[in-house]
Amino acid sequence: MERGEHDIDHLLKLSTDSSNIEGTLIWEPSESVSGISSLALQGYLSGRNVQDSAIDSDALETFSKAIHAEPLVAHELVVARGTPPIHGDSATYTIDPYIAAQIERISARADAIKAGNITRSMIEQTLDDGADDPECGHTDDANEPSDLPETDSDESGTSHYDQMGFVVVERGDTIAHKSERSEGVDGCDIFGKTIPAHEGKLNEGFLDESIFVSPDGVCTALISGVLNATETSISISNHLCVNGDVDFTTGRITFPGSVSVKGSVRDRFFVHALKDIEIDGLVEAADLQSDQSITLHRGMAGKDIGQTNAEQNLTAGYLESVIGTIKGNATVNSEITNCTLIIRGELHADSAALRGGAVEVSKTARIGSIGSVQGVKTEVRIGTLPDVEKLIRNADELLKQIERKIETETSKKERMDKAITKATPQQIEELMGLQFEIDELQSRKNDLDTSRDILLNLLSIHTQARLEITKAIYAKSVLYFPGYRCEFSNDLIGESVITIGSNGKPTLNYLGKSMPLSERARIIPDDRILKAEFIDPDLAEIEQIEPVCNDGQGPLDDLADGSALPNAA
Repeated sequence: MERGEHDIDHLLKLSTDSSNIEGTLIWEPSESVSGISSLALQGYLSGRNVQDSAIDSDALETFSKAIHAEPLVAHELVVARGTPPIHGDSATYTIDPYIAAQIERISARADAIKAGNITRSMIEQTLDDGADDPECGHTDDANEPSDLPETDSDESGTSHYDQMGFVVVERGDTIAHKSERSEGVDGCDIFGKTIPAHEGKLNEGFLDESIFVSPDGVCTALISGVLNATETSISISNHLCVNGDVDFTTGRITFPGSVSVKGSVRDRFFVHALKDIEIDGLVEAADLQSDQSITLHRGMAGKDIGQTNAEQNLTAGYLESVIGTIKGNATVNSEITNCTLIIRGELHADSAALRGGAVEVSKTARIGSIGSVQGVKTEVRIGTLPDVEKLIRNADELLKQIERKIETETSKKERMDKAITKATPQQIEELMGLQFEIDELQSRKNDLDTSRDILLNLLSIHTQARLEITKAIYAKSVLYFPGYRCEFSNDLIGESVITIGSNGKPTLNYLGKSMPLSERARIIPDDRILKAEFIDPDLAEIEQIEPVCNDGQGPLDDLADGSALPNAA
């Protein structure tokens, strides 16, 4: 220590934060300030290995002046600063604005329902008030949920029924935008030691395989379905699970995948799905449509307007006052009451009571009982495929017209032949024209004959007139079989099987004994269901054919649109 300098170490203290990014000098009160200067303070810091590049010279000057001004007061000041690390940003996913707006709308609607601002009773009261208003779309004879009034809308004019409580996206929709991670920049503390920066996370698990990320960060849906977006993940599922009821909290559901509902489906709502529908609770006067199968674990009480339509199969606990078309098989456990059903496959209702209404089955029907002890009128049609039957009937009518036209043109040609001794060129041309028209009509007839044979074969393959009863057929029940109407004036109690016998008439096997059904019921010839006895071996492999072609050029199209017979009306 040189002359005139004093040891100031005991008057100063260096304090740092936990990461040594900042160094703070602390002055202990003292009467002596001899030797205190910014230069001395810098020397003090250097003696403690503080890097010169980290020392703030201006701060040291300020600190020195403060000590000289008030030596008996404790002072402290940050006089050294390192460089903090710049940590890398993790990859982030920002929901697309259009999707974000949907999420916000759904959230706001859920909050409004929770707060009681949207209630079922409130909206139904609106419906009741407008029931007689023609503008509401309601009529007394409305037979579909879509016919009911929908004045119950929000400020945008969208019905509360139609505001689905889920974000449903289509394949190819933009879902989010990704920002890539950054690596970060290391820092340095006041002693010159490196402070490593954290690298940003890839967040590779944020998206699942349902979303594709392009090189420019656009996140696109690979499948259609319901969007699930949380703070930690984004995914799309082609299965929609509703944990409660389908009501105003969910809105009417139209979904490109399968749907399962843990609760019920309330009046005026619908569930439309491209895949299976499964519902645990009661389905009320709602509308169900599936491009595959429908399962109703409890059942459906349709109130004469509820509908269920399945491209494949239906399974239900019970059906009451339901309108439905089932392209496959229908299985019902307990009862079918006052329903109007079209079943293109088999009906499996071995333990069920079928009471009231009209049920149409293309193939075998197994039913517990038909009608009731109270004599409820019940109608069942077995072995029918109306769309194909209609085409066959059209073909029959057109064939008659063609045959009449051929007969007319042939007679006209024969008369001309007899009247001509030596034909002129004009007469020869006229005769050739008549022959050409006859040939064309005959060709058309041949095409229609072939089409009719195909349709008859199709009808034979895809229908089976067989009814199996495990308990009873009650009086006032009416059964239709191909070519016949069967009326029961008395109860038929016990197991029975009704088929079409080898003689083409309804045959009954009752309690193990075979007999004509006419012994137990009144049998009336009736062509409501067309008989189909024709099977051509050459057409036996034709099992799948659309009743009406789509190209507008085939014979079956001619049957459908009536164009099979030009100039033959």
